[in-house]
Amino acid sequence: MIMLELSVNARAPLAITAAFRKIHDMVRTGTLAADAPVHLVLAPGQYHEILSYNLENPLIMESVPGTRAEDCVVRAENCEAFHKDTENRAVFVIGLAATKVTLRGFTIENTHVKTDDDAPLGNQAEALCWHNRDGVLLAERMRFISRQDTVHVKGVSRFRDCYVTGDVDFIWGYCDVSLWEHCHIHVREDNRSGERNGFVLQSRALNGRPGFVFSDCTFTADARTGNAHVYVARSAGTGKPDSPDRWDSIALINCTVGAEFDRSLWTDEGGRRAVYPPGSAATGWREYGTKSPGADGQSVAADTSGRSPHGYVMSDAEYAARYASASLILGAQAARYENEAKETA
Repeated sequence: MIMLELSVNARAPLAITAAFRKIHDMVRTGTLAADAPVHLVLAPGQYHEILSYNLENPLIMESVPGTRAEDCVVRAENCEAFHKDTENRAVFVIGLAATKVTLRGFTIENTHVKTDDDAPLGNQAEALCWHNRDGVLLAERMRFISRQDTVHVKGVSRFRDCYVTGDVDFIWGYCDVSLWEHCHIHVREDNRSGERNGFVLQSRALNGRPGFVFSDCTFTADARTGNAHVYVARSAGTGKPDSPDRWDSIALINCTVGAEFDRSLWTDEGGRRAVYPPGSAATGWREYGTKSPGADGQSVAADTSGRSPHGYVMSDAEYAARYASASLILGAQAARYENEAKETA
């Protein structure tokens, strides 16, 4: 099948939005089949747009080869206070109709700055929302920047060599499995105060599914002041054995976690949030091969003695059986992902 090739330049106002509209119009008029793949190339520059893609056409969206992700940026301000609900408040929303989407080599930034402790959570401000249960998302060499709720994912997603930053629950969602490989995850200081706790994740994973899996990733954080702490995750507090989602399922596999993080890694916030399920090799809060930065710059095996009682440290056999390869982690979705990777290499 012939791929539709499009390119855009940041000098044109709303250039990416116009390209998405063109694809939609071509599908509507029958000049482009609904299953025809689309390749959209972004020239370096600053694109000030809020984007939405909700077509069946497989999409490969990338910067010009050789461009640094820092030099090709989609940037805008959006948040819950502006547009209600997760699928409306991101800079880039990919909707339910999408099938295969590949993002490569650029930055998505939500420029919203927190202003107060608002009751309706108006500061929730995603850079990317993968609002899709059935398609597949592949993100490579991407940068995702916001503060609260930077990346939201449903269904199945895979992130390779990406950078993501935020301050509270900035990776989260109702996912089947979201695999992060060789990524840098950085907790930035809350712009309102360095005395506020920081949290990377809040998992609301599907019942019995692996949830968020981080393999060979690096976790860093800005230093906090006072009695503030930084955690890898806090509980959603609403998971139950019979709930379809909202499970606290996160795995760290051979990851390096900076000294800025609390030794417990995981928190139920002083018992105020129920944690479900208990950590095990399959689900819940779990880890294997965690490392800490050494004084000489070399990583050393982390001391796990101070971990939260809700966490679980896997054995060598459990790691080998479930997490030694991407195919094992992705399970039934592995074949679709491997095909996607080959098609877009």
